Amino acid sequence: VQFIIDFVHSHTQARYAVAMLAQYLTRTNSVHTRSFATKSIVRRLSGNHHHDDAGLATLVILRHGQSTWNATPTFTGWCDAPLTERGMSEAKSSGELLKERGLSGFDIAYTSTLERAIVTCELALKHSSSSSDNNDDGPTGTGPTTTTSTPVEKAWQLNERHYGALQGFRKDDPAIHAKHGAENLASWRRDFSAAPPPMDEQHPHYKPPPAPLTESLEDCQKRVLTYWNSTILPSLQPNSNVLLVAHSNTLRGLVSYLDKIPIENVPQIHIPNSVPCVYKIDPNSGEVMSPLVDTAAGGSRGRWIFSSENHMRLRGKIGGSGSLTRSIFEAWDLDGNGELDGREIQIGLRGLMGGKDVAVAALAGKILEEIDKDGSQTLDLEEFEMHALDACRKFMPGLMEEETG
Repeated sequence: VQFIIDFVHSHTQARYAVAMLAQYLTRTNSVHTRSFATKSIVRRLSGNHHHDDAGLATLVILRHGQSTWNATPTFTGWCDAPLTERGMSEAKSSGELLKERGLSGFDIAYTSTLERAIVTCELALKHSSSSSDNNDDGPTGTGPTTTTSTPVEKAWQLNERHYGALQGFRKDDPAIHAKHGAENLASWRRDFSAAPPPMDEQHPHYKPPPAPLTESLEDCQKRVLTYWNSTILPSLQPNSNVLLVAHSNTLRGLVSYLDKIPIENVPQIHIPNSVPCVYKIDPNSGEVMSPLVDTAAGGSRGRWIFSSENHMRLRGKIGGSGSLTRSIFEAWDLDGNGELDGREIQIGLRGLMGGKDVAVAALAGKILEEIDKDGSQTLDLEEFEMHALDACRKFMPGLMEEETG
């Protein structure tokens, strides 16, 4: 049946249809795989897919919503901090945004063993479902009281990077800064191979193996990629939708691998809370097939899903990642003509920062003047990507806060 349907759609796809059928039959090594392989076939038979992406798997990555320790901010790592009310709202909104953009009916979801990621995953799945009921989400910090049919795999390999002896301490704790020094703290947080001092068994947040005693970004990436190659990648099916909900550093490690980012540029990868990012992946080769977008980190094939609701969750990220900058540009380009004028910048800024119309209008004029290098009174995407970061740092320094978790 699958062969005939694809043959009718396009004769040139007939041989590919046979290959896809073979994969469906041979890649059913687990109950979860069988269930979502079947759902993928149903989706294809119903015609609910894009022919331009025929045969590709859709991977949506999502960082958990704001946790109580993100808000502090505190070195969280493997500590099990729950979501704040804002984090719950972010998770719900991400699911609603996915549904709005046609990304629902996930075949399988992967998340960590930490509550903030699990609850985000559950809420995103529930609110992306076409049959979601928004009235039964449970109390703050907990998951919905009803579940979806999407199987969810929880793995410690997707847990946040372990911060060693720093774990559980506030990032602005004077005692921590006095003991270790600002330079070391900065190195441990951002250098790819640097790790904080290990904790010992007397540490109040010690956990037995498989929890490590400390990790560098490199260590964290190794365990994430081991799980990616052994479990997630083999589960990708042609035309399947897969959701991966995890943490800032675990997702940074995966994104740097998928986008082939040089090690020295990994700190330039920013993963905002609860803003979905979509990758189209060839399930045969594991290669990302999405178009390449230039970024500060060296190029990304991920597509951030941007909306007016998640403007404020990009504080400190404007211009840091080219794919995010492009998404902001497209969200502000209300008439879709590929250019931003003063009115569109003003409306975009109002959604981003709030404030009185007069103040926002004045700021919009300053930013337009700063970025508009050719004097056209409009900004094209190239101008916006090249100069948005500097303009925001100059006129909106409060928006350029460093990521807090």
